[in-house]
Amino acid sequence: MDKKEKVYAFFKDLNIPYTVVSHLAIFSEKDDVEIHTEGEICKNLFLKDRHQEEKFYLVCLPLHKRANIKKVEQELGVKKLSFGNEQELLRELNITPGSVSILNVIEAPHTQVEFLLDEELKNLEKVCFHPNDNTASISFCSRDLDKILQYYHVKYRYIHV
Repeated sequence: MDKKEKVYAFFKDLNIPYTVVSHLAIFSEKDDVEIHTEGEICKNLFLKDRHQEEKFYLVCLPLHKRANIKKVEQELGVKKLSFGNEQELLRELNITPGSVSILNVIEAPHTQVEFLLDEELKNLEKVCFHPNDNTASISFCSRDLDKILQYYHVKYRYIHV
C-alpha cells in the first residue's frame, strides 16, 4: 500500500469523511499549481531548536498566512528555530521535502516531533493537506485534526503563528 492509500485507509478506519483532489506535484507554496478543493489549503514548516539538536516541530498554518518564527520562538520559550534538513525530515517524519504535512504522523507514528497548529485552523470548516504525497490534496473537517493527532498520542498544541 502506498503512502496515499495508507492515509485514505486511516481516514476510513477513523470514520473521517474526506475528499481528494489529484494535481501536478507541488513542492512549495511558490509552485504555480491551481487546486480546486474544499477547505483551506495548509502549509507546513519543519523546524528544529538550534540549541537542542533532537527537538523538532512541525508548524501547520493556512497557506495565505506568513509564519512569524520569532513569535513561535516566544510561544515555545526557545532561543532560535531553524529549518530542519532533508535527512532530519526523513528520520523524524519518514517523508521527503514537498510532501510535509500533519498527516506524516501516519508514516511516523512514534515520532517525537511536536505538532504546532495555528489557532486559526480551529475556526475553519475544512482544511486541506497533502496525504503524504505531493500529487494530491485531501480535505477534511478541521475538528478532525485533534482526532488524528490524539490517535497517535503525539505532542501537539494550538499556537498563534
